[in-house]
Amino acid sequence: MSTRLPLYRMLNAPLGGGSESEVSYVFRSHDGLDPGATLVSGDQYALGRDSDWNPAEHPLEVQCLIERALLLEVIFGPDGVASTDAEVLLALEWTSADSCWRTLGLVHTLRHEEEGGPVTLGIELEPGTIRGSGFLSIQTFLGRYSAEFVPGLAHQLGARLGPLAPPIDIVIDGDGSLFPVLEESLGTDGPLWELKACWSDPQDEPFSSDYVALVLNNTHPHFEQLRDRRALNFEQSPLMRQVFAAWLALVISQVKEDMGAQFDTYLGAPDADEGIASIADAVRSFVRLGDLNTGSLPELFISTQCWLDQRVRELENAA
Repeated sequence: MSTRLPLYRMLNAPLGGGSESEVSYVFRSHDGLDPGATLVSGDQYALGRDSDWNPAEHPLEVQCLIERALLLEVIFGPDGVASTDAEVLLALEWTSADSCWRTLGLVHTLRHEEEGGPVTLGIELEPGTIRGSGFLSIQTFLGRYSAEFVPGLAHQLGARLGPLAPPIDIVIDGDGSLFPVLEESLGTDGPLWELKACWSDPQDEPFSSDYVALVLNNTHPHFEQLRDRRALNFEQSPLMRQVFAAWLALVISQVKEDMGAQFDTYLGAPDADEGIASIADAVRSFVRLGDLNTGSLPELFISTQCWLDQRVRELENAA
């Protein structure tokens, strides 16, 4: 038995690639609390920097604004995916392997004859439901369709027509770190922290918590000593700096081992200038920024600790 697949056109819209007026995002929480979103690159945001927002205690509201005229052209135009008398449903979709779930926001019904300003989409993620990192995308579905069948155009109610723009990567960390830091229960008898390393090729996989992360054991008796939560901007404790230095040295050492003879040559290559950095790209940036000694693991441990301590002194002197 064979199954007939509807070969609809799928959206491949260049939205968000040319101008901020095409697609823009706003992040907020309840009671005016600012999640402190920081644009790391063209498609990656980090949440929690210089903010009291905590993903375990506060919700996250994301609003997306899309230029209406361009949207109508992409969907209903000559190269579009739906007939002009159809209704297309738009919604933000959150997907996260770290949070182990996905969900859709409120649905907006789009019609060809619509006029007005930007189309606004929204999604709210409840406290305690997000951690690590995830992706937010603009998805389209077919609502009401034309009674007349037009080859190539969608006519099956509920058909997914594809994303309207490249997804954005959101790094969730209530303590403001731009690094892939996760808090999980490893048991009271477990380690204070561990390295999560599940990449197959550090030059291909992105530097995100899906592939590499510092996992902090939030059930460990000394967990609260990792950060002084009473300090301004959730300042990291000396213990946390030592943990991070050890973790970073292990990541660099593992990448060096995986890449073998290519590692030293890769360190001399130009930095990636767009998109989400790979694990190897991130390691190269750390080594250059800290002038780290990768000759041996002991030397790497020492130079990493000295670099982080120096950075703390510089920030304290500048304050």
